[in-house]
Amino acid sequence: MTQQIRAKLLTGFYDQVSQLNGCPETLLNSAGINPEQVEKLEGYLPMSKVTDLVERATRQLNCADFGLRLAKSQGAAALSSLGAAVLQSLTLGEFLDAAVKQFAAPPYNLRVELEVKGLQTFITFHCLNDLESYIPLDSQLPLELFREFLLGVSVVALQILCGEKFNLEAVHLKSKQPLHDQYENFFGTEVQFSQASDKLVLSSGQLAQPTDKSNPALRPLLKSYIDKVLEQNESNLIHQVERLIYCLMPLKRCSLQEVANQLGMHKRTLQRRLRDRELVFEDILDRIRRERAEHYLSRKLPPMAQISDMLGYREQSSFNRACDRWFGTTPMKVRRKLLSEAAAKAALETEN
Repeated sequence: MTQQIRAKLLTGFYDQVSQLNGCPETLLNSAGINPEQVEKLEGYLPMSKVTDLVERATRQLNCADFGLRLAKSQGAAALSSLGAAVLQSLTLGEFLDAAVKQFAAPPYNLRVELEVKGLQTFITFHCLNDLESYIPLDSQLPLELFREFLLGVSVVALQILCGEKFNLEAVHLKSKQPLHDQYENFFGTEVQFSQASDKLVLSSGQLAQPTDKSNPALRPLLKSYIDKVLEQNESNLIHQVERLIYCLMPLKRCSLQEVANQLGMHKRTLQRRLRDRELVFEDILDRIRRERAEHYLSRKLPPMAQISDMLGYREQSSFNRACDRWFGTTPMKVRRKLLSEAAAKAALETEN
């Protein structure tokens, strides 16, 4: 099946080409891409055509780092195809897990691997190597340029998702040599060439980094995702409320009033409709918080303060009291118990 990417990943193409005194329509037509589709940023484009487009723009505009320039101009569009994954993930690790699964499904059919090795985590883009097997190009240059572009888009997405706290430790590129001198300026870290695959290297501790949902750049995604949730019919009211809780909880805006506002109904109306289903909003919120708390406490990270924040508590003491109510003990003791149980289970499976 032909690999495709969203047309939205060409956000900024017109501006970048125009700034370099080129003609966007001419370049798009020469690559077999309908300019109207890119202008509207709608639908999907064959990856082979976008690869050809990036190479043509780089060569004809005499701009060796065009791919990285285009990636940098993405902004929140770099996350546009992963809106649900972004808004339902409370940490970078959860987002990466969701994104890897989403990329493996149609229409993308891309292979991206997330591997945690001690203090370092590797995001390997096998899909970028696979391009060689089906794109009929005369040289490696178009592939190298396109790999730079997609890696650049990935980094921009992670920077928007986690804000200034996101940092790479290294970048590995399959390209045999630099094509320009802007790598370290863009990636902000050492770039190694002639590697077995294209990959981003970050510290494993960053997986516990909360997604920065207060970032204004993410607000359009938040609104778009909430709108999709609300498009569902009335029989899915419970699903709508749960999804809104997941979105609003890290923003510390997860109240009955706010959820009712998003649903376009009066607070009492929402209470009544939930009551008709023998449900109470506060109970739904409490259940979700407990489930997420148990999920986070089953891992060594994130720290307690971050868990409290991601669950929407304004004070650590509120989380501590909730933990005592749920589990009859402190968050730290719950974590120790869960980690001990997981270690014992792993040891038993190894023996068998």
